[in-house]
Amino acid sequence: MTDTKRTQLFFSILALLILILIAYANTLFSPFNFDDQALLQQVVLNDPKGFYQIWPIRYRHLLYFSFSVNHSLGGMNPLGYHLTNLLFHFLASVTVLFIVFKTLDRNTQWESKAVLGLSVTTALLFALNPLHTETVTYISGRASGMGGFFYLLALLFFILGSERNRNPTTTAPLFYFLTLLAFGLALLSKETTLTFPLAVFLYDLCFMKNERWHPFKSRLLFIYLPLCILVFAFFILSPAIRNLTFEWFGKMDINHALAQGKILAYALKLCLFPINLTFNYDFPGNWFPQAFFRFTPVAVWLVLVFVILKNFRRISPVVVFSILWFLITLSPTNSILPRADLLSERNLYLPSLGPTFLIAYAFYHLFFMKQEASRSKQGLVILVTLFLLLGSLLITRNSDYRSNIHLWEDTYKKSPADLQVLHNLSHFYLEDKRYQQALVPLLRLSRSNAGDFYRAFAHSNLGSIYIQSGNFRRAKKAFRKAIELEPTLPLGYLNLGSYYASRGEFHQARTEFLRALERYIKFRWGYPMPTELDLNLARVNWQLKSFPAAEKHILQYLRKVPGSADGLLLLGKIYQEEGKIELAAKAFQDIQGGGLASAKAYNNLGILYIKMDQYKKARDAFIASINYYPQIPDAHYNLGKLILDLQGNRALAHRHLELALALNQNPSLKKEINRLLENIQSP
Repeated sequence: MTDTKRTQLFFSILALLILILIAYANTLFSPFNFDDQALLQQVVLNDPKGFYQIWPIRYRHLLYFSFSVNHSLGGMNPLGYHLTNLLFHFLASVTVLFIVFKTLDRNTQWESKAVLGLSVTTALLFALNPLHTETVTYISGRASGMGGFFYLLALLFFILGSERNRNPTTTAPLFYFLTLLAFGLALLSKETTLTFPLAVFLYDLCFMKNERWHPFKSRLLFIYLPLCILVFAFFILSPAIRNLTFEWFGKMDINHALAQGKILAYALKLCLFPINLTFNYDFPGNWFPQAFFRFTPVAVWLVLVFVILKNFRRISPVVVFSILWFLITLSPTNSILPRADLLSERNLYLPSLGPTFLIAYAFYHLFFMKQEASRSKQGLVILVTLFLLLGSLLITRNSDYRSNIHLWEDTYKKSPADLQVLHNLSHFYLEDKRYQQALVPLLRLSRSNAGDFYRAFAHSNLGSIYIQSGNFRRAKKAFRKAIELEPTLPLGYLNLGSYYASRGEFHQARTEFLRALERYIKFRWGYPMPTELDLNLARVNWQLKSFPAAEKHILQYLRKVPGSADGLLLLGKIYQEEGKIELAAKAFQDIQGGGLASAKAYNNLGILYIKMDQYKKARDAFIASINYYPQIPDAHYNLGKLILDLQGNRALAHRHLELALALNQNPSLKKEINRLLENIQSP
């Protein structure tokens, strides 16, 4: 490669980086979306050391390790996670540039300038495609971006190895080793990258068919055989993937297979025209009432593949590669294997390269290959316009991810009849305490013909809204209905327990919380146990004076939410009741951040110091409590009483007791404060 080419490639990569940063700048400070936090809770917080195991290989082991690294460096700040996703997308786009460059550069029919131009165009179309927002902007979409990058990198290493294989003295085996390594990393990022051996073979057939037999024998030995061994080993070493695959094959049915024809057509449309994007694509289960018309889209695809294979040598290799690449890379998620979501944008990350390469190739042939100045100028104007349009669409689509509510409101506009969309939208309305807005989708769900799962969720959440409005009778009825509809769903029991706890019925509350806990452990339902369940169990056990059980649950809660002020405060109170004075004092002292929690903690700490006859420390603790939160009556009362007993400073004690009386809502404490004030005022 000449110095001129290196310089051109360097500035092309720099331009690619700048444009990607501009296009995705409005996402860097976006919050976690949808199930991002649940995923991180499950794979990072609940199992922080699980990523370092060697045997067996975990499900998406490398992906979860990257989340663990993000958490180690920046905790739960979304910025680091967004930057990592963006980095993988940039690297994937650069890899696309080099794949196209190396593919065309070996073809003598292409001029150097055209090779670079087409490579950069393909990379830019890939980088700025709004279809990739779910992969890049949605943090949980990292699997597609990370797996896609290593998949493309493996292909690039294969190309480089094959290029050097023309001369036996060069480093072809090294690049073949790097191919296998990159493929292994892809497998540990997303299991659907198992299609890589087919993609390599496709590339070999399309672009290396004129190679001599000797280099192919070398590829057979150093690439194809090790790839097969690696795939086999992956299945052996990864029980999770093996079981998942067998489960998929066990659920195959003809209706799902027939549905794929139209879904593939729609997926291709999204790759070519990435507009009206949505987070949840609503496809009816049966588009075509007649079997003939249901089979037609599948037949069209089969005929297309047949024509391509039959005329393999006469059709342009780029056309063959682009179409078959699309089908091969999409096959794990959209084929005869059934999936809950029939189509997802993140699963189009790798497949989109096929249509992208084909568009760029056709565009260059139309405007630049004839070397007509006027036509080239037209092509350049169209290209710039296209990039600006894609950038605008990309920025606009990214803005939908600025909050969960915006994301699901946008999804609801495009799929208003989808029950899952109604469910998710109502959930985030509730999370944001928009109870009236949540009421509409929840009522629709509760009265729909949806399955018991969605209806149970709807009734349980309706109960939460009724509590907010003070309609406790209706709330209890809704919680009972949720449990009746789906007895294995923990949420109904959790909410019913919270209802009883708010009413002071702690025995009933504990019973319902334990039922919820049992069902979270036994059934799971595909989402992690909420951390507040342990906190709720600790609170009701503390109220019932079951201090060992309360201690057990609060310690479990603090392992999941270390440093929680509410958790440490309750832990200190439990230790205080158990007579573990030093442990209680430490728990109170560990509370950080100030505010009401710190005020309560220091008030309790002052009481402990009095029990230990450390009155000066007790006074300082009460003063600290008041400084953190001046409106806390207990601290004023305790400080006033301490000053009266130890110092005899009636004026200062009177001031704090008067403040305690003004702030207090407890009748029994009010009576005691009045008694002390009378004693101060009497001679």
